[in-house]
Amino acid sequence: MMILVSIQLCASPLPEHRPNYQVTIAYWNDNFINQNFFEKFLKVGNDDYVTFSALSQIAWQGPRNRLIVDLYYNILTNKRENLRFDLFTLRYSLEKDTRFALMQIGTGLVTRGNIGGARIQNTYHRLFGYNTVDLSYVDKTVAGLLFLTKVEPYLLKTSNHTLKVSFINIYRTAAGPSNFRLGLSAIQRITPKNSKICFCLYEQLGYLHYYSRDELTKPLFNEGLGYGLIFSGIYSNRYGISFWTTENQYGRHNSHYGLMFTYNPRKGFAPRLSDIMVP
Repeated sequence: MMILVSIQLCASPLPEHRPNYQVTIAYWNDNFINQNFFEKFLKVGNDDYVTFSALSQIAWQGPRNRLIVDLYYNILTNKRENLRFDLFTLRYSLEKDTRFALMQIGTGLVTRGNIGGARIQNTYHRLFGYNTVDLSYVDKTVAGLLFLTKVEPYLLKTSNHTLKVSFINIYRTAAGPSNFRLGLSAIQRITPKNSKICFCLYEQLGYLHYYSRDELTKPLFNEGLGYGLIFSGIYSNRYGISFWTTENQYGRHNSHYGLMFTYNPRKGFAPRLSDIMVP
């Protein structure tokens, strides 16, 4: 879990006839873009375990609920055992935000096997002048179901300040590890007068525990305290870009870094930590 910092750009309300949906594309890695340059400023990971992750999401905001469809793609490598496998997740969820709590339930499918991760990773390495990674894929493709439950009670909720507790459980019947998260987050928003830009500081700290791990996922995921930072900006409530960094995101005390792009024709949604805590 993480400390998050968001910069959002806010505009005056747009006409109600415009559909209220948001499209998101995100990428994160245990190294960030160019190690030789960023290692002066960022903690560089070992390029192991959760090597690469990507998210494609579309969310529709209704009068009472939000429908969210997520596609996740993860490349996982275990150099000690000379093994690699990829995860592909399709998740449907329904979210309701009340004055007392944010609640979400969902289900989906998870597949584990050879889904092109080696080609993507080695293309990236060749592009930036790193050595290629030659690891053997697991022999068998495995599929399972996913069940998501999330409850985040508000301790404080105003237009500019939010404080809440997070209880999140994601159970997978096979293919990927299950995890439980408990955390505390605070959000502060500042909107300059007569400006389309508003600034948002989002902080989160919590405990992460992975369970129901099999012989392949057990060496890659564990537990412990974690935190992170996310910086985001949305121009005129339509176009957004975010950057984040996390520590111990998967319980193995590695750092991860990511980028997120969003488009929303009406009212932007702030990126949430729960969207990027995958597997």
